[in-house]
Amino acid sequence: MYEQLEIHYEGQTEFIATDQERKPLQLFVACPAGLEAGADVRVSISSFHSYSRKWTLEDPFVEGGEGVVVLGHGLARDWTDMTRGGDGPAGGGLVGRPLNELYLCTIQVTKSLSAGARLVFPFGVVPSAHADISGALQVRVRRPEAEIFEKVGDPIPLSNAPGILTRLEGRISATTDAEGKRRVVVYATDDHINPIPSYRGTVTLQADGAVVGLPDEVVIGADGRGVVEGIAVQADGPVRITVRDVERDLEAQSGPAQAVGERGHYFGGIHFHTRLSVDGDREPRAAYAYARDFLNLDVIAMTDHAPIGPGWAECLAVNEEFYEPGRFVTIPAWESSNAYGHANLYLRTPEVDGGTWHWKPDLCPSEVTWDEDVVMVPHHPNCGQPIEYGKHREVMGKTFYWSQYHWEFPNKRARLVEIVQGRGNFEADALDDYWGIRLGELGASVQDAFAQGWRLGFVAGTDNHQGHPTQNPGGYVGMTCFRATELTREAVWQAMDERWTYATSGVPIVCDYAVNGIRSGAEGALAEGEQMHFSASLHGTAPIERVEIIANGQCVWQDAPNAWDVEIDGAELPAPEGAWTYYYLRLRQQDGHRAWLSPVWLDRG
Repeated sequence: MYEQLEIHYEGQTEFIATDQERKPLQLFVACPAGLEAGADVRVSISSFHSYSRKWTLEDPFVEGGEGVVVLGHGLARDWTDMTRGGDGPAGGGLVGRPLNELYLCTIQVTKSLSAGARLVFPFGVVPSAHADISGALQVRVRRPEAEIFEKVGDPIPLSNAPGILTRLEGRISATTDAEGKRRVVVYATDDHINPIPSYRGTVTLQADGAVVGLPDEVVIGADGRGVVEGIAVQADGPVRITVRDVERDLEAQSGPAQAVGERGHYFGGIHFHTRLSVDGDREPRAAYAYARDFLNLDVIAMTDHAPIGPGWAECLAVNEEFYEPGRFVTIPAWESSNAYGHANLYLRTPEVDGGTWHWKPDLCPSEVTWDEDVVMVPHHPNCGQPIEYGKHREVMGKTFYWSQYHWEFPNKRARLVEIVQGRGNFEADALDDYWGIRLGELGASVQDAFAQGWRLGFVAGTDNHQGHPTQNPGGYVGMTCFRATELTREAVWQAMDERWTYATSGVPIVCDYAVNGIRSGAEGALAEGEQMHFSASLHGTAPIERVEIIANGQCVWQDAPNAWDVEIDGAELPAPEGAWTYYYLRLRQQDGHRAWLSPVWLDRG
């Protein structure tokens, strides 16, 4: 009987990422021989984020014949319902449902449909804000008293393209490659920062300092990019490159690049998700290629939700496929989404005993004993549900996601903390719009962890679930700088282990910072009567309007330089009042982008 069912549709199936107006799409299930009472009909979509919470669904109905149906469930509005399929401690749905597929609705036939009747599903569709996120609608039917749904008809593809060209991007490597050269990438985007593959034209390039090998212009190629390889910065100070599309009246400026010292500034995106996550999208290879070829990043790590078995094998395979020492570093990594906090795990090598079999969803990640060659990084610690330890199963399935991070469990492999990501800044408990603290007041901020004795360097993430590292629709977010000796996996991982990292809100701000000669991320001893001072070299992607030093949760030094480049040498700081203290630097640019430099810890000798 079900082989006779026919699937049709009317309405728009090709969408534009920047057009968030709802478009009608009616899905029809024609029943030439009818459909018996007790049958269930389900409509699903094949990629998680090709559905958005802006979709609508009017009540399905029967036309062209007799019969009655009832709606068992409609469109999901919260994450728990979107991932429904099995209850897990991290919120229900990380296990027990098809990977990436999302159930849009299920109806039950309560009175048999007559021959020739049609089921009608009236959807209002709003696409993903990210281009390159496309899905397909699929109809399935389950016979009365059967256990499984059977596919009916062919999938209905929904495509999603970039919007109109509105922005220009120009990106230069902050540090040289293995041959001492840098690369400039130029491309155009829509308002949501989706690249425009069809972009063509000629773009002019102009540096504000001495650069060798930089042409006056670059021609945009077949993939919408213009690339200049092999340039060399000769100026002592930072150099920025202005790119202009005169024909379209578009202009952009790169981040700063300067002569390299003992350690480089390597920028990367190390917290985002792909289709290897149960609630993620985009092919891992597409995400990595985008990070390398368009964003011009140095380091990348997809951190999918505990991909098990073939998913973990694919994660490792993609990392090895894209790893190019001296050019593009990939780090094997995954996310342990647990009831009492979430953390990312970064492996020194693919062979390390730190894979997804260590996922313990009922625990805090800090309770797990991690291999010495694993760096654990808690993230979004001060958001979630305020749940007493051991009580998560009492609220499971009631829109429960996770609790605040439980810092009461020390762990020596926690070397870093993700201080900022797509949800905002988590450095302090009190909300603060100026510094981007939008979630908190749970007593689990980074400063709360410091007060309990944790010593953690800073990284940033995006937590983007559409395979687009360091960006959300319309803005960049969550970029980490690694102060590594070279661009290799070993050196980048070692920088993480040594806390020689810092976080930015999504742009390559180039920074150095030390207190009493002790570099950012390190510890030192303070002699009796020793005076406190710090030095910093800060080079923005926009004028820097505020610089602050935070010690034990308080601002102890501040300045408003309102300059692109800021040099500070020997500025005095108050001495610590107790047996130890930490000092970290944070800055804010005029465009709202920020940076947080890992603390220096000083203990009285």
